[in-house]
Amino acid sequence: MSTFALQALGAERGEYLSHANNSVWLQRGVQGEGEIFIIQPQPNGSVALACTGGEIGKYLSHAFDKLWLQHGVQGEGEMWTMVDHGNGNVSFNCLGAERGKTLSHAHNKMGLQNGYQGEGELWAKQEVVTYEALGKETGEYLSHAHGNVGLQKGMKGAGEMFILQHMPNGSVALNCVGGETGKTLSHAFDKLWLQNGVQGEGEEWTMINHGSGNVSFNALGGERGKTLSHAFNKMWLQNGYQGEGELWAARIA
Repeated sequence: MSTFALQALGAERGEYLSHANNSVWLQRGVQGEGEIFIIQPQPNGSVALACTGGEIGKYLSHAFDKLWLQHGVQGEGEMWTMVDHGNGNVSFNCLGAERGKTLSHAHNKMGLQNGYQGEGELWAKQEVVTYEALGKETGEYLSHAHGNVGLQKGMKGAGEMFILQHMPNGSVALNCVGGETGKTLSHAFDKLWLQNGVQGEGEEWTMINHGSGNVSFNALGGERGKTLSHAFNKMWLQNGYQGEGELWAARIA
């Protein structure tokens, strides 16, 4: 299981499916756990969308032909067939009595559409991850809180969450959520800072899998050969991977 944010596409691009305040609605950007879901595979090949944060234990439901939050998975009313449309984009079809209907954000409102009509029923599935420093800085998390790139003691909230964006060339970008929504972790000009979106290779990283969920990030562009480091309890660019000072434990948000 992984944690995801679901961004509406089409006319509602930039809006996200939200369960915050115990309601099903569209939120502008990922403001926190209210826009994060755990996609849980079900035995019949369908999925359930589990809430996090204040609504933990609740699931997105289409039972009784409406969208609401149900306590746990009670049956097919909380099950969806997730259809892959390529490029990380998906749609969700109902099971049970609402079979034939699709989760929709069309016309900037949440509802059930009679089948898949187009982008009004299309969602970009975006993985939400936190990164814990390993080695001597274990327990510190990569943070973008207050517009700064630093290390936070423990996972405090949206300031330590990133949307992992996979780029066409195989690299990744680390996009902020919360107060820094719209900004991306950048190594451009040989420094660590937050850029307005992905402008080029200065915001792209090669993510290296070290096993057991541990990763490192190598810079591209003008900083090629440098690695994202937390060594000596500070955030900087190290000349290549030296060891645990450049190692991060990727964890679900």
